[in-house]
Amino acid sequence: MDQRYLQWIASATLVLITSSPVSAQPSTQETQDQLNSLVQQLNRVEAVHAEVRLELDAAQADLNDGWLDDQRAAQVASLVQDILNDADTRTNLRGDGMMMGWSNGFFLASADGRHRLNISGMMQMRYLGSWISKPSNPAQPELQSGFDIPRVIFNIDGSIPYANMEYFIQTGWGRLDPDNMTDIDDVVGVRLWEAWTKIKVTDDMSLKVGQFKLPFTRETLVDASRQLAIEKTLIDHRMGLEISTGVELIWANRDRRFFLAYTNGSGAMLWASPFMFNEPTAMPPWAAINLDTSYSFTLRHEWKLSGGWEQFNQFTSPPGSGKGLLLGIAGHRQNLERNSTDTGGGFADGSMWGMTADASYLFDGASFFVAGTYHHIKDFNTSGPQDLNWMGIVAQGGTYISNSTELFGRFEAGGTSNGALGGEAVQILTVGMNHYLDGQDLKVSADVGFSFGEVPGTMENSLTGWRTDNEVRDQVVVRTQLQVMF
Repeated sequence: MDQRYLQWIASATLVLITSSPVSAQPSTQETQDQLNSLVQQLNRVEAVHAEVRLELDAAQADLNDGWLDDQRAAQVASLVQDILNDADTRTNLRGDGMMMGWSNGFFLASADGRHRLNISGMMQMRYLGSWISKPSNPAQPELQSGFDIPRVIFNIDGSIPYANMEYFIQTGWGRLDPDNMTDIDDVVGVRLWEAWTKIKVTDDMSLKVGQFKLPFTRETLVDASRQLAIEKTLIDHRMGLEISTGVELIWANRDRRFFLAYTNGSGAMLWASPFMFNEPTAMPPWAAINLDTSYSFTLRHEWKLSGGWEQFNQFTSPPGSGKGLLLGIAGHRQNLERNSTDTGGGFADGSMWGMTADASYLFDGASFFVAGTYHHIKDFNTSGPQDLNWMGIVAQGGTYISNSTELFGRFEAGGTSNGALGGEAVQILTVGMNHYLDGQDLKVSADVGFSFGEVPGTMENSLTGWRTDNEVRDQVVVRTQLQVMF
């Protein structure tokens, strides 16, 4: 209603009041009634005026601000619909207080965030070919080749925040004796790699309990899916100690990490002995009351001079990842439980100790790694040589020729000082390439290795493709691999 109409109504009301005939001497009651009537009329006029004022203000706002035109209205309606669809999706993903989805891997989580379970996996498919000009074993052909699936792995890990606890299980299908500690190195089956729980004691210290990789060589500590070459070296398969069961104390800050493990020990260097071999497989977990070790300690110390810790979870250095330098040193000592009355053929109350040192340098698109390892075994056998020394060196490097293609080279050498076990050192040069279709999650690799020394029975390994060759026969191994992680 226009404001002019209100003015006319007010004027007419005043005219009616002033022009109404009254007696010369009205009574007090009549005067009061007239005043009450006038107040009621004015109140009604004020209410109508306020309503009209609101309508005028709204109309003026519509004229001055055209944000809610047809196009804007459609956009708002679309946004509201998207929000409703997202709410429906989240509601469908929830059940009994649980949530699930994908965040760099599949996960299950409680609605309050107090529990989380991550699920991931990895598959490796290979084609291997080994050629020896004149095999030392006449029964062996010069060329052997075929397809191989070395690992199918399922990982389950998670955390319980209120308990400051993490857990990890790695199981699947693979070699029952990947380090050739027995005569079943080519047997495959269901197995357990790792299973542990880690409790955070302080901000810098945690305690790991279960089955895990011994903190000795860096080649062992880097996961099989993140090696530079298709498979780690023969040197590390023999001298890297691998997996054991026990407890591990970890102390870490911004630039340093210490690992101290008390475990059931390792049989990696104890080839051709009855050590732990009364079990169905050579891999842990072993029975607690086996005649294996009376004690075993492993200590590793790492200095990170530059870069981030997560960079050293792999050997490659993709372009744009930054530079990093890591130095590591480690020691191992274990005593066996066997005694002089044992007639099993080896280790009359022997002991073993070893040490290793390594350096890793990441160049932002290139990488370099070098390591040396030494082990000494005392009272190796009840007859013949009583001491045994193992020594090995590894040097490798890679460089990217594009954002997704990497060339690499590696040299490894070493062996045992006992001639009866193959005293001549292994000498192998490997060159190859990696093509990263989706980082480590989808990778195609190929390499070729040349042997310039012997490959004794203590070092050969069907997982790597290298066969026994007790003479310098210029063995060549060609490997290709497709790796898929999820």
